[in-house]
Amino acid sequence: MPQRNEDDRSKKIVFVSNCLLNANNKVQEFARYSGMFTEVVRTLDKYGVGIMQMPCPEVLHIGCQRWWHSRNLYDNAGFRHCCRKLAEQMVDYMENYAIVGYDVVAVLVCDGSPTCGLTVSSYYENGGGHPAEPVRSLRRQPGIYTEELLKAIEARGLPVPPMYGLLMDDREKTNEQIIAEFDAFIRTRLGA
Repeated sequence: MPQRNEDDRSKKIVFVSNCLLNANNKVQEFARYSGMFTEVVRTLDKYGVGIMQMPCPEVLHIGCQRWWHSRNLYDNAGFRHCCRKLAEQMVDYMENYAIVGYDVVAVLVCDGSPTCGLTVSSYYENGGGHPAEPVRSLRRQPGIYTEELLKAIEARGLPVPPMYGLLMDDREKTNEQIIAEFDAFIRTRLGA
């Protein structure tokens, strides 16, 4: 079979949580940017890294008119099934990229999210129902989708890409501080 000519692609990809590229999918009162977190796109573009936008399980399962939920409210069979199906699709991409030698540089998620948190996720102490205030309590455990994504990657026998969680709900840090830390992570990952 003849070899195809190479082109300019970097063969480097970062999988990115949906709401970082589309604030309209964030739950009300949690968006820190109007359309997309453009600094994420600029950072990845600066290093020649492609973006694979992951789906938003919350929007697909509940819709855009949802109120704030927490990890314990999402931790049920139906939502896990939704997350598992979506995670499997992303792992299909990862597997296809691996076959042709592409590098999944990282998976970028939103730390603190009940769905896409990496090291912490929101937790509602008072059980079910509509919380009176946005859920701000965090527990040291990943979000439901992140958990299912990691399980799916491992089940497929693929190497788990480095994971990075932007703590977007940390109001003590500016967007500039958050992106500077992410830039340092990507720069280190790429050896740039």
